[in-house]
Amino acid sequence: MNTLPPSPLPISGRTRLYGFIGDPVAYARTPQNLNPLFAQVEKDAVMIALHIHADRFDQTIPNLLALGNLDGVVITMPFKDRIIPFLDTISENARAVNAVNAAKRMPDGTWHGDIFDGAGLVGAARSLGLKIEGLNVGLIGSGGAGSAIAYALSDAGIASLTVYDLDATRAAALAFNLNSRGTQTRADAVTLNGLDLLINATPIGMNPDDGTPIDVTALTARTTVIDIVPKPDTQLSQRAKAVGCPFTDGAAMVAAQAAAIFSFFAI
Repeated sequence: MNTLPPSPLPISGRTRLYGFIGDPVAYARTPQNLNPLFAQVEKDAVMIALHIHADRFDQTIPNLLALGNLDGVVITMPFKDRIIPFLDTISENARAVNAVNAAKRMPDGTWHGDIFDGAGLVGAARSLGLKIEGLNVGLIGSGGAGSAIAYALSDAGIASLTVYDLDATRAAALAFNLNSRGTQTRADAVTLNGLDLLINATPIGMNPDDGTPIDVTALTARTTVIDIVPKPDTQLSQRAKAVGCPFTDGAAMVAAQAAAIFSFFAI
């Protein structure tokens, strides 16, 4: 027998606000994941998507964080690094990857940020029944999300990682840091032959004419594919499904992050 999700509490002047910020936010899934959790524990709170245009971010964000009834924000592309100067403190993990995807107002009124992309990716992979230990992984993108994912995969015990980014210097810096942690890593083009897991950690796929982040014509069913783009049916996902790859999209990663972010917000 199916059970209905808990009904949200009525919104009132006492309701605490949480925002999901990005550009764009049309495909946001975090509010749909977090609002039922608020209702489940009868927390008088609601999360809404807030579209902040990238060219107005620096002017908008101080005013947003100054709202007296705003207790937290979830941050998506392209603001994960741009939010940092506006926060009072960030976690060590966030500092290592220079990115934040959740921030909360502390009891003293200051703002603290952390990063949960890595936990979300690991959760998404395990939702496919994938054993992460010992995998050979190809990662496209070494920005905030990509770096957080790389560190989480390193902690999970992958065998090797190839990271590719148009910014070769950034990819090389990430590879250096991961090698120093004992994870065999190289900054290079991702070769599909022998690859166990392919991850797209870039925004490529958000627009209909984006194509795929790398050439995937040689993709076969032996490779699991995870595309973190929060839009269904990207060209990468179409190719992965066509050849029979185990696949999941950004929805699984967002769902896996939701519980961690919910706990983070529960101060």
